Amino acid sequence: MKLVLAGKNSIAVDVLKYAIDYLDIQIFVVLNQTETFKNNFQKSLGFYANLWKIPILKLDEVYKHEDAIFLSLEFDTIVKPNLFKTKFLFNIHFSLLPAYKGMYTSALPILHEKYKTGVTLHEIDAGIDTGDIIDQKEITIHNTDTAKDLYTKYIKIGTDLVIKNITNLVENNYSSYKQSSKQSTYYGKKSIDYSDLKINYRQTAEQVLRELRAFSFREYQLPKFQNYQIEKGQITKVNSTLKPGSIVCEDNHKTQVATIDYDIVLFKDLYKTLWKYCEMNDYLFLKKLLSIQKFDLETKTKEGWTALMIAAYNGAFECLELLINYGANVNATNYNYTTALMYAKTNYLNTNNKKCLNILIDSGANLHAKDIFGKTLLDWVKEESTELYNYLREIK
Repeated sequence: MKLVLAGKNSIAVDVLKYAIDYLDIQIFVVLNQTETFKNNFQKSLGFYANLWKIPILKLDEVYKHEDAIFLSLEFDTIVKPNLFKTKFLFNIHFSLLPAYKGMYTSALPILHEKYKTGVTLHEIDAGIDTGDIIDQKEITIHNTDTAKDLYTKYIKIGTDLVIKNITNLVENNYSSYKQSSKQSTYYGKKSIDYSDLKINYRQTAEQVLRELRAFSFREYQLPKFQNYQIEKGQITKVNSTLKPGSIVCEDNHKTQVATIDYDIVLFKDLYKTLWKYCEMNDYLFLKKLLSIQKFDLETKTKEGWTALMIAAYNGAFECLELLINYGANVNATNYNYTTALMYAKTNYLNTNNKKCLNILIDSGANLHAKDIFGKTLLDWVKEESTELYNYLREIK
């Protein structure tokens, strides 16, 4: 028997790791068409398959295998059962089937004011998410959850659900039941036009807030008002008297906008400004920004850098100290587990200035943390700078 994992992201990678560690079975992977072999806010299945030396197949190569279990984990190609010789075809779907078959399950339940959703492990048949259900897990949608928050829950609960059932799938020791026609819904690609997202202010403030939450997924998009991105919204107790969508008042950080019932405050997304100040070592501007607005300093750029990493890489030692004073994690890592110390090391190699390294070390940064390749700061420095290696060894 062979196990074929097809898909992307942390759910596919973490299930793959579990299968390698605990299943005595030959394993293959099939990659999505969008695979980049680079880790971002989600792990790359292609990257880890290469790292762990797992064979990569094309989908049509899997069709001929009779003794295969095919498991789709966010796979981006329609699976046609009639093309496979094996009948053991399974999928994880991010909804509590039979509701929300199809697309956009991180946004639509929020838009529709649902308070629960879930993850479903099901057999694959000729329909779209219509196969018999093997197992499900319910998820609560909180009234502050954004699309990214909900997606993060799907990934965690979905991974747990697959790991719970995978041994039974491999041993053909599972049961399933047909989906009900009641409360069954489907949404396709045209349900939301992500190329032209617009918030409709001619509705209640609560409806506006739901749209803001449903379209907030920093790694892909943030909702906009006029020419700036919106981080979040907050409903006021002020009855709207202006035309819906009109600006009531505005400053550099927020805008109050009218709806059909209550004004809503839109908080401008200032993370790009925060990161720019850290890059340029604009200490005074950074200090002022941090004093008037609360930031999650562990929020990362698209490339996976926190504000602290940006400051360390660019030798912005004044900003570095300020961020630490505001609680930035000195042991935060990027998507490849590269530490702020490793970025400070690169700055030293470019400038011969140990200031950022010393600040981080004095603040408790871990010299022994390993990156995705299993290397510590000292491992890298040993290959790059004898002088710095000796210096760090004395500190160690």
